[in-house]
This record gives sequence, structure tokens and C-alpha cells, in this order.
Amino acid sequence: MEIKNQIKIIEDELIQLRRYFHENPEKSWEEHNTQKKIMEYLDELDVPYIASTKTGVIATIRGKKSDDHIIGIRADIDALPMDDLVDCEYKSKVSGCAHTCGHDTHITMLLGTAKILSKIKDELTVTVRLLFQPAEEFIEDSGAAYMKNEEQILECDRLIALHIWSQIEAGYASLRYGPVMSAADTFDIFINGKGGHGALPHQTIDPVVAGAELVGALQKVVSREVSPLDTAVVSVTSFHSGTTFNIIPNSAHLMGTCRTFNNELRNHYPDILNRVAQGVAISTRTDIKVEYHWGPPAMINDSECVDTGRRAAAKVFGEDKLIDYEQQMGGEDFAKYKNPKCLLMLGGGFSNPEGRFPQHSPYFDIDENVLKLGVEYFVQYVIEYGLENE
Repeated sequence: MEIKNQIKIIEDELIQLRRYFHENPEKSWEEHNTQKKIMEYLDELDVPYIASTKTGVIATIRGKKSDDHIIGIRADIDALPMDDLVDCEYKSKVSGCAHTCGHDTHITMLLGTAKILSKIKDELTVTVRLLFQPAEEFIEDSGAAYMKNEEQILECDRLIALHIWSQIEAGYASLRYGPVMSAADTFDIFINGKGGHGALPHQTIDPVVAGAELVGALQKVVSREVSPLDTAVVSVTSFHSGTTFNIIPNSAHLMGTCRTFNNELRNHYPDILNRVAQGVAISTRTDIKVEYHWGPPAMINDSECVDTGRRAAAKVFGEDKLIDYEQQMGGEDFAKYKNPKCLLMLGGGFSNPEGRFPQHSPYFDIDENVLKLGVEYFVQYVIEYGLENE
């Protein structure tokens, strides 16, 4: 039976699986029920696996003809700490937790891949590892930082993954050469001053004013210190200080992110932030401390991995549906793995653009018709990789 027909048979099952994970999201490093569900599904398929990290799973599919070539397929499994505001029957049942980045679809597509590959395993000429990775959203301490060193993953000759993308219409996909997603680091900035009465600011050292000045100063980093030919983002995304209207507080706390595709610039970010912060500290008489946290590096697709993937994708989507989508400034911890790898951007957007909400929006949702396409891409990639190594 053709692969497309086999996947068509399980299409309703894929939709129900996706809705289960969507209704039951779990935050980074808390994916215990998700891990259990994955293991139960693999047990039904008689696919062997091991637990990895606290909440991850690594499964192996090896057929009678499988040689020593090993390909790994990775899916992230965690949700985000936010509410789901989509009015649908499969809305998140967990307050303050939602699959608004599409990881529920990633889990589903990899489980569907496991089902199809287990049916045709004796026709496979390569060994396949399935990586269900926790905590992709935990930038400073993500799951890839640990799973990348697992022996079963280090054995893989290459890794592949996909990311559902709501801004690309369902039925289209992008697998580009080179950079796909940027490095994504985070920072905390602690400002200490001297609190006092709001009517007597001259008797205080105001951390709120210092914080406001620092936010403005950091916006000049990209516009005045980075070449316009480079792509970079410095964003302050949180500013907390004070408790009431008539008290100047003692301290303030800022958080944010630094992003770029340029490794040289990335390595300079901590020094730049410290220099700007100390300049503000001197001018405002405050004490300012910067803590810089290294996140995932830029996700750069390996050319040989892309070559194979584009052949597979052309058969799944058609040449006319394989597009060159723009690089994204979002981070992706798939970049942390040491193996040659590539990441495909899978269109999941509804046909009406007004219904497409971006990743991390409380209204994020996807066209479930793409679930079967993700499974088919993974299966076809394995087949193409096997043909290369015959």
C-alpha cells in the first residue's frame, strides 16, 4: 500500500491525538503526562524506547534490512505558560498553560511517523530514532542541552525536525539552506537605588528613572552599533518595580532577549549590555547588575540534510508548494544538537489570512489537515535517506 494511503487511514487518529495533547498541555520540565501518553502509544506499536532526561523519550525503529546508518527525528513536547483563548471544542483544559507554539502537532506527527514506520520497518534500510524532547521553551535550560549528549542521539548520522508555522498557508512548506532561526539569548538586569517618598525624589536614587533610561539606551544598540547588513534584535520585555503610587521603590528588574544570526555579534552582546548599563548607572547614581543567559545558537541547516529533505518535500508537497520562507528571529533549541541537521517550516495557516494568529498568541491554532503532511514528510525523508545509503 502506498505511504499516502496508509497515512490517510490514520488521519482521524492523528486529529484526535493532536486534540488530546492540545487539551492537556504541560509546561517545560513538567511533561509527565505527555511522556506517559507517548510511551503508551509506542507500547501499542511495540516500538522500543528509553526515557531521556526527566520527561523525554527516545524510541528506535529498526528493520531486518536496516544498516548502521541512523537518522533521528525530533519533536518538542512542552507547552507555554499562558491561556488558550481559542473558542473551540479542544481548548486547553489547563488554566495558564497552552500549546500556542504548535508542539502538540509536533508530538502527533512524530507518533504518526512511528506508526507508519513500524508497519514498513522490514522495508527500511536505515535505523530511525524518534526524539521526543521536553522543555524547548525553557530558553536558559532547555531539553536539547541534555538530550544532545545522549549516546543514542550522538550515534545519529543526522537529525531532522519540522516546525508548524501558522503564517505559512497549509499545504506549503519551506526548507531553506543556511540560517533558518536566530540565536536567542536572555538577560536579567537588576537596578538598585534608594527608595523614598514620591513627593521627595531629591532624597532618593530612583531605579524607575534609571530603568526607563536603560530601556531607551538599549534600543540604540541595534540602530547605532550593528551593521545594517546584519539582522539583530534587542528587546526589553519585562520591567517590574514598585508597589504603590506614592513610594519611589528601592529596586527595579528588567528582562529581555538578544537575537542575531551573527556569532561574532552574539559574543559581544554581554559586553555591550554591561557597558550601556554601567553608563546609565553612573548617570543615575544607581547600582546596575547584568546577568546574561546563553540560549540556543542560530539554527543553520546543513546543506546535505537539506538536499535530501527537498527531494522528499517535493514528493510530498509538490515543487510549486515548496517555498523559500524568510528567516525568523525566533529561537529554536534544535540548533543545540551536535549532529548535522535541518529544520523544515511546515505551513499550518488557515486559507483565510485573518484566521492566522502567530506563534505564542493566545488565539494561535492550525489547520489540522497538515498533520498528515508532516507524517508523510518524515516518512518520505527516511525513505530518501535510505536510498542514498544503499
